[in-house]
Amino acid sequence: MKDSLHHRKPVFVISDSIVSALGFDTAGNISRMFDEESGIGQVDPDRFSSRMLPFALVNDAALDKKTGSAGIPGHFTRLERMMLLSASDALHHSGIDASDHRVLFLISSTKGNIDGLSADQQANLRPSLWALGERVRNWFGNPNRAVMVSNACVSGVLAVEIAARMLRSGTYDHAVVTGGDLVTRFVVSGFESFLALSERPCRPYDAHRNGLTLGEGCAALVLSIRPPLGEYRELITISGGASSSDAVHISAPDRTGAGLSLAIKRALNHSGVQAAEIDAVCAHGTATVYNDDMESQAMHAAHLSKAPVYSLKGYWGHTLGAAGLMETVATVHSLRQQRLFRTLGFESPGTTAPLNVVDKTGKACLKHILKTASGFGGCNAALVVSRL
Repeated sequence: MKDSLHHRKPVFVISDSIVSALGFDTAGNISRMFDEESGIGQVDPDRFSSRMLPFALVNDAALDKKTGSAGIPGHFTRLERMMLLSASDALHHSGIDASDHRVLFLISSTKGNIDGLSADQQANLRPSLWALGERVRNWFGNPNRAVMVSNACVSGVLAVEIAARMLRSGTYDHAVVTGGDLVTRFVVSGFESFLALSERPCRPYDAHRNGLTLGEGCAALVLSIRPPLGEYRELITISGGASSSDAVHISAPDRTGAGLSLAIKRALNHSGVQAAEIDAVCAHGTATVYNDDMESQAMHAAHLSKAPVYSLKGYWGHTLGAAGLMETVATVHSLRQQRLFRTLGFESPGTTAPLNVVDKTGKACLKHILKTASGFGGCNAALVVSRL
Protein backbone atom coordinates (compact mmCIF):
# COMPACT_ATOMS: atom_id res chain seq x y z
CA MET A 1 0.00 0.00 0.00
CA LYS A 2 1.31 3.47 -0.88
CA ASP A 3 1.90 6.02 1.89
CA SER A 4 -0.66 8.80 2.15
CA LEU A 5 0.00 12.13 0.46
CA HIS A 6 0.37 13.64 3.95
CA HIS A 7 3.53 11.61 4.43
CA ARG A 8 4.85 12.81 1.09
CA LYS A 9 4.75 16.50 1.96
CA PRO A 10 8.02 17.92 0.65
CA VAL A 11 10.89 18.49 3.04
CA PHE A 12 13.32 20.93 1.47
CA VAL A 13 17.10 21.00 1.76
CA ILE A 14 17.89 24.62 2.67
CA SER A 15 21.66 24.64 3.20
CA ASP A 16 24.58 22.44 4.19
CA SER A 17 28.24 22.32 5.16
CA ILE A 18 31.06 19.74 5.30
CA VAL A 19 34.21 19.56 7.42
CA SER A 20 36.62 16.87 6.25
CA ALA A 21 40.17 16.04 5.24
CA LEU A 22 39.36 17.77 1.93
CA GLY A 23 38.32 21.11 3.41
CA PHE A 24 36.10 23.14 5.70
CA ASP A 25 33.08 23.95 3.55
CA THR A 26 30.85 22.19 1.06
CA ALA A 27 32.07 24.04 -2.03
CA GLY A 28 35.70 23.14 -1.41
CA ASN A 29 34.90 19.50 -0.71
CA ILE A 30 32.66 19.02 -3.74
CA SER A 31 35.07 20.79 -6.09
CA ARG A 32 37.98 18.59 -5.03
CA MET A 33 35.84 15.46 -5.28
CA PHE A 34 34.77 16.28 -8.82
CA ASP A 35 38.50 16.69 -9.50
CA GLU A 36 38.87 13.14 -8.11
CA GLU A 37 41.08 14.18 -5.19
CA SER A 38 41.26 11.99 -2.09
CA GLY A 39 41.76 13.11 1.49
CA ILE A 40 43.25 9.74 2.44
CA GLY A 41 46.94 9.60 3.36
CA GLN A 42 49.35 7.28 5.17
CA VAL A 43 49.76 7.92 8.91
CA ASP A 44 52.87 7.00 10.87
CA PRO A 45 52.73 3.90 13.09
CA ASP A 46 51.98 4.34 16.81
CA ARG A 47 49.61 7.28 16.36
CA PHE A 48 46.60 4.99 16.10
CA SER A 49 48.09 1.57 15.40
CA SER A 50 51.37 -0.31 15.38
CA ARG A 51 50.98 -0.61 11.60
CA MET A 52 51.35 1.95 8.86
CA LEU A 53 47.75 2.55 7.82
CA PRO A 54 45.93 5.12 5.67
CA PHE A 55 43.40 7.49 7.21
CA ALA A 56 41.52 10.63 6.16
CA LEU A 57 42.15 13.14 8.96
CA VAL A 58 40.98 16.71 9.53
CA ASN A 59 44.00 19.03 9.78
CA ASP A 60 44.31 20.25 13.38
CA ALA A 61 46.09 23.52 12.64
CA ALA A 62 43.52 24.45 9.99
CA LEU A 63 40.68 23.47 12.33
CA ASP A 64 42.07 25.69 15.09
CA LYS A 65 42.34 28.60 12.66
CA LYS A 66 38.83 28.12 11.25
CA THR A 67 37.11 27.73 14.61
CA GLY A 68 39.06 30.68 16.03
CA SER A 69 37.92 32.88 13.15
CA ALA A 70 34.34 31.70 13.72
CA GLY A 71 34.52 32.68 17.40
CA ILE A 72 34.23 29.12 18.68
CA PRO A 73 36.12 28.88 22.00
CA GLY A 74 38.92 26.39 22.52
CA HIS A 75 37.25 24.84 25.58
CA PHE A 76 34.98 22.89 23.25
CA THR A 77 36.29 19.46 22.32
CA ARG A 78 37.73 18.77 18.89
CA LEU A 79 34.53 17.05 17.72
CA GLU A 80 32.32 19.75 19.18
CA ARG A 81 34.30 22.44 17.36
CA MET A 82 33.90 20.53 14.09
CA MET A 83 30.15 20.25 14.66
CA LEU A 84 29.74 23.89 15.66
CA LEU A 85 31.77 25.01 12.65
CA SER A 86 29.71 23.02 10.14
CA ALA A 87 26.36 23.86 11.75
CA SER A 88 27.27 27.57 11.96
CA ASP A 89 28.20 27.62 8.28
CA ALA A 90 24.98 25.85 7.23
CA LEU A 91 22.82 28.10 9.41
CA HIS A 92 24.55 31.21 8.08
CA HIS A 93 23.38 30.30 4.57
CA SER A 94 19.90 29.21 5.68
CA GLY A 95 18.40 32.44 6.97
CA ILE A 96 16.91 30.46 9.87
CA ASP A 97 17.08 31.60 13.50
CA ALA A 98 18.48 28.63 15.41
CA SER A 99 17.02 29.93 18.69
CA ASP A 100 13.44 29.63 17.40
CA HIS A 101 11.36 27.05 19.29
CA ARG A 102 10.20 25.62 15.93
CA VAL A 103 13.79 24.55 15.14
CA LEU A 104 15.04 21.10 16.18
CA PHE A 105 18.65 19.94 16.40
CA LEU A 106 19.50 16.30 15.62
CA ILE A 107 23.00 14.93 16.23
CA SER A 108 24.38 11.76 14.62
CA SER A 109 27.49 10.07 15.98
CA THR A 110 28.63 6.55 16.78
CA LYS A 111 31.27 7.45 19.37
CA GLY A 112 30.86 11.16 20.18
CA ASN A 113 33.67 12.62 22.30
CA ILE A 114 35.41 9.27 22.49
CA ASP A 115 38.77 11.00 22.93
CA GLY A 116 37.44 12.19 26.32
CA LEU A 117 37.73 8.67 27.74
CA SER A 118 41.42 9.14 28.49
CA ALA A 119 42.52 8.40 32.04
CA ASP A 120 42.64 12.06 33.09
CA GLN A 121 39.02 12.70 31.99
CA GLN A 122 37.16 9.70 33.33
CA ALA A 123 35.02 11.87 35.60
CA ASN A 124 34.10 14.12 32.68
CA LEU A 125 30.55 13.67 31.35
CA ARG A 126 31.45 14.99 27.92
CA PRO A 127 31.97 11.52 26.41
CA SER A 128 28.23 10.95 27.00
CA LEU A 129 26.27 11.36 23.78
CA TRP A 130 23.46 13.33 25.43
CA ALA A 131 26.01 15.86 26.70
CA LEU A 132 27.38 16.32 23.18
CA GLY A 133 23.91 17.11 21.84
CA GLU A 134 23.16 19.54 24.65
CA ARG A 135 26.42 21.46 24.17
CA VAL A 136 25.78 21.86 20.45
CA ARG A 137 22.19 23.10 20.73
CA ASN A 138 23.02 25.33 23.73
CA TRP A 139 25.71 27.12 21.71
CA PHE A 140 23.02 28.22 19.27
CA GLY A 141 20.55 29.13 22.02
CA ASN A 142 18.06 26.51 20.88
CA PRO A 143 15.35 25.80 23.50
CA ASN A 144 14.61 22.20 22.49
CA ARG A 145 16.46 19.15 23.74
CA ALA A 146 18.65 17.76 20.95
CA VAL A 147 17.71 14.40 19.46
CA MET A 148 20.71 12.06 19.51
CA VAL A 149 20.88 9.37 16.81
CA SER A 150 23.51 6.70 17.39
CA ASN A 151 22.83 3.54 15.41
CA ALA A 152 26.19 2.41 14.05
CA CYS A 153 27.03 3.51 10.53
CA VAL A 154 23.45 4.29 9.50
CA SER A 155 23.30 7.12 12.07
CA GLY A 156 23.71 9.96 9.55
CA VAL A 157 21.12 8.70 7.07
CA LEU A 158 18.74 7.76 9.88
CA ALA A 159 19.05 11.23 11.45
CA VAL A 160 18.01 12.85 8.16
CA GLU A 161 15.05 10.49 7.85
CA ILE A 162 13.94 11.12 11.44
CA ALA A 163 14.23 14.87 10.90
CA ALA A 164 12.17 14.70 7.71
CA ARG A 165 9.43 12.68 9.41
CA MET A 166 9.26 15.10 12.35
CA LEU A 167 8.94 18.04 9.96
CA ARG A 168 6.20 16.30 7.98
CA SER A 169 4.29 15.67 11.21
CA GLY A 170 4.13 19.41 11.84
CA THR A 171 6.01 19.19 15.16
CA TYR A 172 8.73 21.54 13.89
CA ASP A 173 9.25 23.83 10.91
CA HIS A 174 13.02 23.46 10.54
CA ALA A 175 15.66 20.90 11.50
CA VAL A 176 19.43 21.19 11.80
CA VAL A 177 21.05 17.77 11.38
CA THR A 178 24.73 17.66 12.25
CA GLY A 179 26.94 14.64 12.78
CA GLY A 180 30.53 13.67 13.18
CA ASP A 181 33.06 11.16 14.43
CA LEU A 182 36.80 11.05 15.12
CA VAL A 183 39.60 8.63 14.35
CA THR A 184 41.11 7.53 17.66
CA ARG A 185 43.18 4.62 18.88
CA PHE A 186 40.06 3.16 20.49
CA VAL A 187 38.14 3.23 17.21
CA VAL A 188 41.04 1.85 15.20
CA SER A 189 41.63 -1.01 17.63
CA GLY A 190 38.01 -2.04 17.31
CA PHE A 191 38.15 -2.31 13.53
CA GLU A 192 41.54 -4.03 13.69
CA SER A 193 40.00 -6.69 15.93
CA PHE A 194 37.64 -7.49 13.03
CA LEU A 195 40.55 -7.56 10.56
CA ALA A 196 38.55 -4.94 8.65
CA LEU A 197 41.22 -2.31 7.88
CA SER A 198 43.12 -2.22 4.60
CA GLU A 199 46.80 -1.26 4.51
CA ARG A 200 46.11 0.75 1.36
CA PRO A 201 43.32 3.20 0.47
CA CYS A 202 39.99 1.40 0.20
CA ARG A 203 38.72 -0.01 -3.11
CA PRO A 204 34.91 -0.20 -3.02
CA TYR A 205 33.32 -2.97 -5.13
CA ASP A 206 36.71 -3.88 -6.62
CA ALA A 207 37.76 -7.49 -7.14
CA HIS A 208 40.87 -6.87 -5.02
CA ARG A 209 39.27 -4.96 -2.15
CA ASN A 210 40.43 -6.10 1.27
CA GLY A 211 39.03 -3.71 3.84
CA LEU A 212 37.96 -0.23 4.71
CA THR A 213 39.81 3.03 5.38
CA LEU A 214 38.76 5.06 8.40
CA GLY A 215 38.22 8.80 8.19
CA GLU A 216 36.88 11.60 10.32
CA GLY A 217 34.68 14.52 9.52
CA CYS A 218 31.46 16.34 10.16
CA ALA A 219 28.54 17.71 8.17
CA ALA A 220 25.41 19.74 8.72
CA LEU A 221 22.17 19.78 6.76
CA VAL A 222 19.36 22.28 7.34
CA LEU A 223 15.90 20.99 6.39
CA SER A 224 12.61 22.87 6.28
CA ILE A 225 8.96 22.56 5.35
CA ARG A 226 9.45 25.85 3.47
CA PRO A 227 11.44 26.12 0.22
CA PRO A 228 14.69 28.10 0.25
CA LEU A 229 14.60 31.73 -0.82
CA GLY A 230 16.68 32.71 -3.81
CA GLU A 231 20.00 30.92 -3.30
CA TYR A 232 19.23 27.94 -5.54
CA ARG A 233 16.96 27.62 -8.54
CA GLU A 234 16.73 23.86 -8.12
CA LEU A 235 14.65 22.65 -5.21
CA ILE A 236 16.05 19.54 -3.52
CA THR A 237 13.82 17.48 -1.26
CA ILE A 238 14.04 14.46 0.99
CA SER A 239 11.28 12.53 -0.76
CA GLY A 240 11.14 9.55 1.54
CA GLY A 241 13.11 7.12 3.64
CA ALA A 242 13.05 3.96 5.72
CA SER A 243 15.17 1.75 7.95
CA SER A 244 15.36 -1.96 8.74
CA SER A 245 17.28 -4.52 10.77
CA ASP A 246 18.71 -7.82 9.54
CA ALA A 247 18.51 -9.44 13.02
CA VAL A 248 21.18 -11.89 11.84
CA HIS A 249 24.52 -11.08 13.51
CA ILE A 250 26.03 -8.51 15.87
CA SER A 251 28.53 -7.27 13.28
CA ALA A 252 28.23 -9.13 9.96
CA PRO A 253 25.43 -8.23 7.52
CA ASP A 254 22.84 -10.63 6.18
CA ARG A 255 24.78 -11.79 3.13
CA THR A 256 21.62 -12.06 1.05
CA GLY A 257 21.05 -8.30 1.37
CA ALA A 258 17.46 -8.91 2.47
CA GLY A 259 17.52 -6.25 5.20
CA LEU A 260 18.94 -3.50 3.00
CA SER A 261 16.62 -4.47 0.16
CA LEU A 262 13.66 -4.12 2.52
CA ALA A 263 14.78 -0.62 3.59
CA ILE A 264 15.21 0.41 -0.05
CA LYS A 265 11.79 -0.86 -1.08
CA ARG A 266 10.14 0.87 1.87
CA ALA A 267 11.97 4.13 1.12
CA LEU A 268 10.83 3.99 -2.49
CA ASN A 269 7.27 3.28 -1.40
CA HIS A 270 7.38 6.14 1.09
CA SER A 271 8.64 8.55 -1.56
CA GLY A 272 6.28 7.44 -4.31
CA VAL A 273 9.29 6.90 -6.60
CA GLN A 274 9.61 3.67 -8.58
CA ALA A 275 12.87 1.71 -8.77
CA ALA A 276 13.03 2.43 -12.51
CA GLU A 277 12.99 6.18 -11.73
CA ILE A 278 16.14 6.05 -9.57
CA ASP A 279 18.92 7.67 -11.62
CA ALA A 280 21.81 6.68 -9.33
CA VAL A 281 22.61 5.10 -5.97
CA CYS A 282 25.04 6.65 -3.50
CA ALA A 283 25.73 3.43 -1.64
CA HIS A 284 27.60 2.61 1.57
CA GLY A 285 30.49 0.90 -0.26
CA THR A 286 32.95 0.32 2.58
CA ALA A 287 35.24 -1.96 0.51
CA THR A 288 34.98 -4.87 2.93
CA VAL A 289 34.32 -8.15 1.17
CA TYR A 290 31.03 -8.91 2.91
CA ASN A 291 29.50 -5.41 2.87
CA ASP A 292 30.02 -4.84 -0.85
CA ASP A 293 28.76 -8.31 -1.75
CA MET A 294 25.69 -7.80 0.45
CA GLU A 295 24.96 -4.46 -1.22
CA SER A 296 25.22 -6.00 -4.67
CA GLN A 297 22.63 -8.61 -3.70
CA ALA A 298 20.36 -5.96 -2.20
CA MET A 299 20.51 -3.79 -5.34
CA HIS A 300 19.47 -6.72 -7.48
CA ALA A 301 16.64 -7.67 -5.13
CA ALA A 302 15.41 -4.06 -5.23
CA HIS A 303 15.55 -4.01 -9.07
CA LEU A 304 18.39 -1.46 -9.14
CA SER A 305 21.07 -3.56 -10.83
CA LYS A 306 21.21 -1.24 -13.85
CA ALA A 307 21.32 2.04 -11.91
CA PRO A 308 24.75 3.72 -11.63
CA VAL A 309 26.14 2.93 -8.17
CA TYR A 310 28.98 4.78 -6.47
CA SER A 311 30.77 4.96 -3.13
CA LEU A 312 32.40 8.07 -1.65
CA LYS A 313 34.63 6.23 0.84
CA GLY A 314 37.66 6.75 -1.39
CA TYR A 315 37.44 10.53 -0.79
CA TRP A 316 36.80 10.79 2.96
CA GLY A 317 37.33 7.26 4.21
CA HIS A 318 34.61 5.74 6.37
CA THR A 319 33.58 8.52 8.75
CA LEU A 320 31.18 6.33 10.75
CA GLY A 321 28.30 8.43 12.18
CA ALA A 322 29.17 11.28 9.84
CA ALA A 323 29.32 9.13 6.69
CA GLY A 324 25.63 9.04 5.80
CA LEU A 325 25.22 12.76 6.46
CA MET A 326 28.33 13.84 4.51
CA GLU A 327 27.31 11.59 1.64
CA THR A 328 23.75 12.94 1.66
CA VAL A 329 25.17 16.46 1.31
CA ALA A 330 27.30 15.24 -1.63
CA THR A 331 24.15 13.68 -3.13
CA VAL A 332 22.37 17.05 -2.90
CA HIS A 333 25.17 18.72 -4.85
CA SER A 334 25.34 15.90 -7.37
CA LEU A 335 21.69 16.66 -8.12
CA ARG A 336 22.34 20.40 -8.25
CA GLN A 337 25.28 20.07 -10.64
CA GLN A 338 23.91 17.07 -12.58
CA ARG A 339 27.20 15.18 -12.18
CA LEU A 340 28.14 11.81 -10.73
CA PHE A 341 31.22 11.11 -8.63
CA ARG A 342 33.71 8.46 -9.63
CA THR A 343 34.14 5.57 -7.20
CA LEU A 344 37.78 6.13 -6.26
CA GLY A 345 39.73 2.89 -5.90
CA PHE A 346 37.44 0.85 -8.13
CA GLU A 347 39.13 -0.80 -11.13
CA SER A 348 37.78 -4.31 -11.70
CA PRO A 349 34.25 -5.58 -10.90
CA GLY A 350 34.31 -7.91 -7.92
CA THR A 351 30.90 -8.37 -6.30
CA THR A 352 28.73 -11.47 -6.17
CA ALA A 353 25.99 -9.78 -8.18
CA PRO A 354 27.12 -7.39 -10.95
CA LEU A 355 26.82 -3.66 -10.26
CA ASN A 356 26.94 -0.69 -12.61
CA VAL A 357 29.75 1.02 -10.68
CA VAL A 358 30.53 4.63 -11.63
CA ASP A 359 34.19 4.58 -12.67
CA LYS A 360 34.44 8.08 -14.15
CA THR A 361 33.28 11.50 -13.00
CA GLY A 362 30.84 12.90 -15.52
CA LYS A 363 27.59 14.59 -16.44
CA ALA A 364 24.31 12.78 -15.93
CA CYS A 365 20.59 13.50 -16.05
CA LEU A 366 19.58 13.20 -12.39
CA LYS A 367 16.22 13.64 -10.70
CA HIS A 368 16.16 10.98 -7.97
CA ILE A 369 19.20 9.56 -6.15
CA LEU A 370 18.93 6.80 -3.57
CA LYS A 371 21.27 7.07 -0.56
CA THR A 372 21.84 3.89 1.44
CA ALA A 373 23.77 2.88 4.53
CA SER A 374 24.34 -0.30 6.52
CA GLY A 375 26.07 -0.94 9.82
CA PHE A 376 26.94 -3.22 12.71
CA GLY A 377 23.99 -4.97 14.25
CA GLY A 378 22.45 -5.46 10.81
CA CYS A 379 20.96 -1.96 10.68
CA ASN A 380 20.10 -0.45 7.29
CA ALA A 381 18.69 2.87 6.13
CA ALA A 382 17.74 4.44 2.81
CA LEU A 383 16.74 7.90 1.59
CA VAL A 384 15.35 9.14 -1.69
CA VAL A 385 16.76 12.60 -2.48
CA SER A 386 14.98 14.36 -5.34
CA ARG A 387 15.39 17.42 -7.57
CA LEU A 388 12.11 19.15 -8.36
